[in-house]
Order: sequence, then structure tokens, then C-alpha cells
Amino acid sequence: MALLSEADRLTVSARLAVITHPVTLLFFSQTIGAPDSALVARQVIDEVASMNELVTVRELSLLIERDEAAAFGIDHIPSVVLLRGDADTRMRFVGAPAGYEFMSLVDAVILAGTGDSGLASASRALAATVTAPFDIKVFVTPTCPHCPRAVTLAHRLAVESPHITATCVEASEFLDLSRRYRVTGVPKTVANDSIEVLGALPEDAFVRALLQPAGEAPPSDAAPPDATA
Repeated sequence: MALLSEADRLTVSARLAVITHPVTLLFFSQTIGAPDSALVARQVIDEVASMNELVTVRELSLLIERDEAAAFGIDHIPSVVLLRGDADTRMRFVGAPAGYEFMSLVDAVILAGTGDSGLASASRALAATVTAPFDIKVFVTPTCPHCPRAVTLAHRLAVESPHITATCVEASEFLDLSRRYRVTGVPKTVANDSIEVLGALPEDAFVRALLQPAGEAPPSDAAPPDATA
């Protein structure tokens, strides 16, 4: 049964029509003991894949394909890794990309299928200064309307720089991660376990907050974070 109405499917299909390269959604789950959100996540990614023939889904077991999971840094289920052809785009979803995050997944598929980050030149220049592994986690909830902005900007940075990995984490689904990173509101973005950005920022401010040289004051024009459930 389709998750979207026919009108919404036509809208999403039109957006996905710009894809020019095959995209594989690696779906990490497990047969026994998987959370209910794994079924939701599979339904969501299958829905997206059904709307463009260049998008396919490959399911892997976190327990059986341990080496592949470790190679992509996956240790929670459900998780989704996006490939462009056979290449890792370094875009991830940990938790079901449902609610408002459905469109974050659609945007990530478009980024993977086009290879164009769509970032402004100033943002591209800052991304080019990253020369070592740089990890970005964006904590979200499905009911937060501001969260997709932060998720997509983080994913755009991952597409722009081969050193950046960006992961969307469903905060209420993974309380261990939320506690570890002191998440009390979303979106909350954490980079390299040390840089924190609260709320939703415009592109230039978001990129500067994460990648600006040390010593510069971070911007403060964020939309206020939503409290987590």
C-alpha cells in the first residue's frame, strides 16, 4: 500500500526526475529483534525507490554483514546509507526517515543522484578547507518542521567534501545517542563531537558555524530548537 497520495507521488516523482546516476539505498536492519521503526523505514525507502527506476534498495543484516556495516560506521538499526553508483556519498539516516524527514530522504536521493551539492560558492570554499575526516550528526524528530533544513544542509556538505560524513539521527528513537550528545531540543547539530549548533540556520550561517576558523564567533540567527518528546 502506497504511503503517499497519487498527487504527492506525482510531485515527488517530478523532483526525482533530475537524477542522472543510479542511487542505492543500503538498508541496515535484522530479521530477529528489529524495532518497529525498521518496518516503517523499509516502507519509506521502498516508497521512494518505487518512484524512480534509478533508485534501488539493498537490505543488509547488521549481524550478518558486520564488515560492511563497520565500513560505513553503522551500529544502530534501522539505518540507511546512500550510494551514488558504487561510491559512498557519506550521507546517512539513523532511524526511520518518516514525518518531515521523508523529504530529507528525497533531497538526499537527489543529491546522490546528481552529485551536485547546490551550495553557494562561499559554502563550497569553506568545505574545501576540510582536509581531515569531519563527522556531522543532526538530531531530529519526525514532527519537527525545522529539522529538514539542517539535515539537507549537512548532507550537501557531505556531497561537497570527500572528508565530510553527515548523519540524520532520530533523537527520540535512539535515546542512548541523545543522552550522549545532550540533546534537549531539535534540530541539534554536533560536529566532531565538539561543535554544537542549536536550531535551524540559513545556509551561510550553518556552514560558518561548523567550518569557520577557530576563534570566530558563531552566528546566532537560528530558528529556535523544538523540544524533544
